[in-house]
Amino acid sequence: MRNILRRARVRGVVATVLAGGLVLGVGPAANAVTTAEAAAVWKAHDKNCEDVPGPAGLLGTVCVQVQKRVTDAGAVTGYRGRVSLAPEPGQALTPDHYVWNSEIIKYCASACTPKTSAWTSSWSPVLTSLSTYVAWSPKEGSNWDVGAGWSEWFKQAGRCVQYSAGEVCVNRYQRGYHKHHQERGQLVVKPVAGQWIEPRWVRVGRPVNGENLATTKDLCAPVCTKRSTNYSSSVVTRISGHGEDFASASWMLPSGAVKSMRVAE
Repeated sequence: MRNILRRARVRGVVATVLAGGLVLGVGPAANAVTTAEAAAVWKAHDKNCEDVPGPAGLLGTVCVQVQKRVTDAGAVTGYRGRVSLAPEPGQALTPDHYVWNSEIIKYCASACTPKTSAWTSSWSPVLTSLSTYVAWSPKEGSNWDVGAGWSEWFKQAGRCVQYSAGEVCVNRYQRGYHKHHQERGQLVVKPVAGQWIEPRWVRVGRPVNGENLATTKDLCAPVCTKRSTNYSSSVVTRISGHGEDFASASWMLPSGAVKSMRVAE
């Protein structure tokens, strides 16, 4: 949950905390849809369920689902989300608020009452762009946060270098995914006519205590391939906490020189 809030700045959102815990930023109203679009059909987009442990056993299950609105032509015109609670017999789950489009919205005007039977929230406001829906309850003894959906990829860092054989770029992207965030490292090669560039590997990660915690994609498995046309490859990982996230990659030029480059936010 903290990762999603920390990364709200990725989308250029400046949030203001008001009395009562409501955070207002770039809200769903900014993505309002027309009445004509409402005739489209709502279909499943993503769903995620998690069990909630308690001091004396399982309290129940929390499920978050995000739907997409699809026209007859197949165009997606909106997204919405909601949460469902399924308490175990004799147990209770208490909803509090959710995060949608980097805005915190409370489920109840005041404090919600504990739910001892199945309960489903109303649908969120409709957005026209991808977003994560994260349901959260800070109640002591019943603390949980469950998310579904994902946001668009946002480019955080990138650099290109030019050679006589062509251009090579390394980029790092980030997006919200469920209640966490994902990082993507990308290698792009653009050989000039009659030349080639051989991609070796692409990596994404971060340094922790002097050691790189990273995920690497070997582009020479089973063998390296000399690319004479435009080529791109990516690797994705989930990273939690704070640090200097980076993407890096390696390639070989026709001269036989092996190069590498690293970019960070």
